[in-house]
Amino acid sequence: MNKSKQIDFHPVTVADKPLFEYYMLRSEEQNCDLNFANIFCWSDTYHSEVAEVENFLVIRFDNGDTKSYMQPVGNGDKGAVLEQLRNDAFALRTPLRLYGLSSEWRKFLEENYPLEFAFDAPRALSDYIYRTEDLAQLQGRKYQPKRNHLNHFIARHDWCAEPLSKDNIKDCIALNDKWLSSREMGESEHAEQQALQRAFDNFDALGLRGLVLYADGAPVAFSYGTPITQKTFCTHIEKHDNSVQGAAVMINRLMAQMLEEEFEFINREDDLGLEGLRFAKMSYYPTLLLDKISALHLTSEQREMRAMWHNIFGDEIAEIDSFLLRHDDALPFIHKENGEVVSMLFVVPLEMWEKRVAYIYAVATKPEFRGRGIASNLLNEAVQQICTGGQYDVAALIPSSTESKRLYERLGFEDSQLPMEFSATDYLGTGSAPHDLAMTKAIK
Repeated sequence: MNKSKQIDFHPVTVADKPLFEYYMLRSEEQNCDLNFANIFCWSDTYHSEVAEVENFLVIRFDNGDTKSYMQPVGNGDKGAVLEQLRNDAFALRTPLRLYGLSSEWRKFLEENYPLEFAFDAPRALSDYIYRTEDLAQLQGRKYQPKRNHLNHFIARHDWCAEPLSKDNIKDCIALNDKWLSSREMGESEHAEQQALQRAFDNFDALGLRGLVLYADGAPVAFSYGTPITQKTFCTHIEKHDNSVQGAAVMINRLMAQMLEEEFEFINREDDLGLEGLRFAKMSYYPTLLLDKISALHLTSEQREMRAMWHNIFGDEIAEIDSFLLRHDDALPFIHKENGEVVSMLFVVPLEMWEKRVAYIYAVATKPEFRGRGIASNLLNEAVQQICTGGQYDVAALIPSSTESKRLYERLGFEDSQLPMEFSATDYLGTGSAPHDLAMTKAIK
């Protein structure tokens, strides 16, 4: 097989909508990231491309500085399409990264490529899927707070709702501008605004379906989306005026009532790990939190490092896989003997203490090779590269023992006692800053 052969991808355009519908509408996939309107509207950010390969719909997109692939959708030969993707990634000189995988696809990879892939399913990326009937009716004691908000809104406002159309998009834009005025615009906000404008500019071609809610003559909420499959509708955007109590609950319910006769489920997308958004979405009691699994095809050296990490530190394979996927910008350093990886470490780029930090992590040597200065030499090599690269202000690490602390002191690290603040789910420390105290070395 020609290992340099690339797939003939082309940029996603509105003309690809029938192609997506052919594959998606007859599938059982509920992942919002496979929805055509989502892919098209966010293509300014991700530069998404599409192709048909081995009776599958295949999507390639920019993931930082590298190319990645969404789960193929179709009923062809999984092995054949995967080999095509591996060849395409090989031609681009990038590891094969797959996103949005179903549990079925994960099982296929585990059975047919044992131990070759690292897997991760970040909670922040899980889609919230609800029964449309539940959102439309809000029945039962658990929804009483929602009904209270609805009653408050109805009692205090002269309200109406209109189907989203070209005539009232201007009202949505005005409400969105008001919503933006209370927020700082970061990179993600700019990307969302591009997607919003792209949706409005292609309203008819995308087949957007939505509603605009008015209270006392002013727009106070809007929402729109498109089908993922014949059973599941995807809500792409929902905005509301935070000063109008009950507006969010009302637009959500009205959308569900509009869709109730046609769709069994509504996918309201993920929460991006935002605490407030997670609370709001959980308060509607999803019937399913859909894991969206990521997979990275590991090199033979990475597989050796994963096994050594597991054996020495005792960390679960799932935790190590999460590190490999979430920190694919980490630079590995290894020492081999007779073709075998016997010592390793990673340099993880971080922003901390208002400095550019090179965090040295997972320093390990196989027991039978210790006492020969291998780890010291590897650390020296890493520090030299950190110092000459010009991209860091400080190197940092967390000693795991008195013995390792003495080793790091000999290499010029000082016991700064600076707390390193990691997320509890990041697998870089304990998640408790008082326990994650760093030794540091200034980079001159």
